[in-house]
Amino acid sequence: MSSIFSDCCFTFSGSFEEGSHKTLGDIVKKHGATTSSNVTVKTTHLVSTEEDYNTKKSSKISTALKRGEKVSIITWKWVEDSISKNKRLPESEYVLVNEENEDKNGDGDEQNNEKDDKDKDEQIEDKNDNKTLPISRKRKLKLDTSSDQDDKIVDNSSIVVASSSKTVVSKKKRKIKANVSSSTIDQSDGNDVKVDVMQVDERKMVTIIKKGKAPVDEMFSMNNSTHVYADDQIVWDCLLNQTNVKGNNNKFYIIQLLESDSNSSYYVFNKWGRVGYPGQTTTSGPFSSLPLAQHEFQKKFRDKTGNSWADVCNDKSKFVSHKNKYTLLERDYGEDMDEDENENVNESSDVPDSQLHPKVQDVVQMIFDINAFKSIMVELNYDASKLPLGKLSKATITQGYQILKRIEAVITNVNSGNLVDLSNEFYTVIPHSFGMRAPPIISTIVMLKEKLDMVEALGEIEIAASLIKSADSKINLVDSNYNSLNLEKMEPLDHNSEEFKLILKYVNNTRGSTHYYKLEVLDVFSIERQGENERFSKYSNLHNRMLLWHGSRRTNFAGILSQGLRIAPPHVPCTGYMFGKGVYFADCVTKSAGYCYSHASDNIGFMLLCEVACGDMLELTNSDYYAEDKVKKEGKHCTKGMGKIVPDPKEYVTLKNGTIVPCGKGKDMNDNSKFLYYNEYIVYDVNQISQKYLLKVKF
Repeated sequence: MSSIFSDCCFTFSGSFEEGSHKTLGDIVKKHGATTSSNVTVKTTHLVSTEEDYNTKKSSKISTALKRGEKVSIITWKWVEDSISKNKRLPESEYVLVNEENEDKNGDGDEQNNEKDDKDKDEQIEDKNDNKTLPISRKRKLKLDTSSDQDDKIVDNSSIVVASSSKTVVSKKKRKIKANVSSSTIDQSDGNDVKVDVMQVDERKMVTIIKKGKAPVDEMFSMNNSTHVYADDQIVWDCLLNQTNVKGNNNKFYIIQLLESDSNSSYYVFNKWGRVGYPGQTTTSGPFSSLPLAQHEFQKKFRDKTGNSWADVCNDKSKFVSHKNKYTLLERDYGEDMDEDENENVNESSDVPDSQLHPKVQDVVQMIFDINAFKSIMVELNYDASKLPLGKLSKATITQGYQILKRIEAVITNVNSGNLVDLSNEFYTVIPHSFGMRAPPIISTIVMLKEKLDMVEALGEIEIAASLIKSADSKINLVDSNYNSLNLEKMEPLDHNSEEFKLILKYVNNTRGSTHYYKLEVLDVFSIERQGENERFSKYSNLHNRMLLWHGSRRTNFAGILSQGLRIAPPHVPCTGYMFGKGVYFADCVTKSAGYCYSHASDNIGFMLLCEVACGDMLELTNSDYYAEDKVKKEGKHCTKGMGKIVPDPKEYVTLKNGTIVPCGKGKDMNDNSKFLYYNEYIVYDVNQISQKYLLKVKF
């Protein structure tokens, strides 16, 4: 039985699709919680629904509100997510918010008195030739998801709004399904002008087109006859983002300079709104000359960011963020990615069949599964519509790490700073989708670790995306992706071999008694990375070499296999690394399995067995962020975090090359001086690691 809710007392209010209050109560009790039918002094969590919280206002809600911070009023999803991750997650992202207190315009601009620029209604004036240019009336939708009021241009005809912001990946038209409802929603813009907006779901066909380096936004009415203008490697397209946690602002702004495919006319398209919602649009033009359109684009960019487009268009690192202004998000303008595109790469009959073993083909397809990448992004609350798969840049990932390191310094009292401002900065650089919930302030070590895990996962996805985009279209796609891993070999083991049986014994014997994973080994692959044996040769004769477990998300293995297990660079916060920045291993299989997060990938994941040169170990019974320094100072080779439950040394197996396999059954040493339940091994030099086996496991 899990104990993640051991200090929690739950009360339930409202009707739940998941079951009755008793059913939900039985679930949380299995994980250590107690329950109460009413809100009492013991109640720590009231689980409710948006309907019950905002509409019915039950007596339980009223009592909980009176108790203030002593009771967290949260949704059932917090319980589900905590159970799935086997740890108690921060409640801040699951709290129910009173709609009456939310920003009715979605972004809190009015409350913050931000002075967004107001374009003139019907015209712009070109100072160069004293000529007034008409602005064509384009659709402008006001949802309660945005409040930038750029124009008061309203077309009272019905407007179809795309519910998807999917970016197209090919240079031909793609279709996204949506279905237009015949009903309309009465919505108003900033001047209370009524706009009939036709609802759209995901079954209607909406055309999205990419020509050149950037796709024309799907909400631009002439996207089939225009393209994003580009010259001298400058793409006149920008994505801006701004988050303000106090004002419940989490909004985007898009500016595109569009050129007609058939004549010399130009448009400047603007789109803005709350992250995760379609938003509203306006268009300036047509302009009869390129300089006029460029002037309008640059004016809008300066108004929104406080920066000159001329200064930053060639070098995004020169961009300077200003308070209450939007921040420019750096995008990779290389080839786009999409699962359909990958499926169609090898449509030509000239492309040979895969030369790989069918089991290896299956592994490669799972490692490079684009849908799995997208699922992880959703799970992490990352807004992939703004920086979609394949558009993440290393610079963005690095910037996210750097902000988290500054947050860490404030939380740990190393430096002074404003956590609200720093949280705003992080959410602006790494777009999040919170729906209408207020973005939480990153104010605790637990929340910081959660965001650190997020950026790390995005970094691994960026590596995988770059490998996919480099695929060789002349050979089978699976083979091309395999080649990008730079492996000397990946060979499936015979299930009847002694090698396989030993690994199976290691799995079965070292399941942790406090873990609930039911691991089924589906396949084991003997692997060798290019150049790794040569790098490991320095330690190949070191004493105390052990075969140890390492677990990670399935989406991380493209990076792990192609680039090896890596140590976090200096700009990454130390928080979350119990024994400093290193590569972590375990001799308990379920200890490492906990880092696979297999629930996000159909409960199928991968684990590594690595030969690790442990040598002389610094043995610690408690966490120590400075363990690496002590290892170097004392002339040791690694750190060993001492666990209470350890494999029985009498059952260890020593391989022919001297490597120890600690496959003994777990023994509880009944030593309360030890902080950990299970052993951990940490090395600070990647040359001490040689990847030996990849396991495909069902959790």
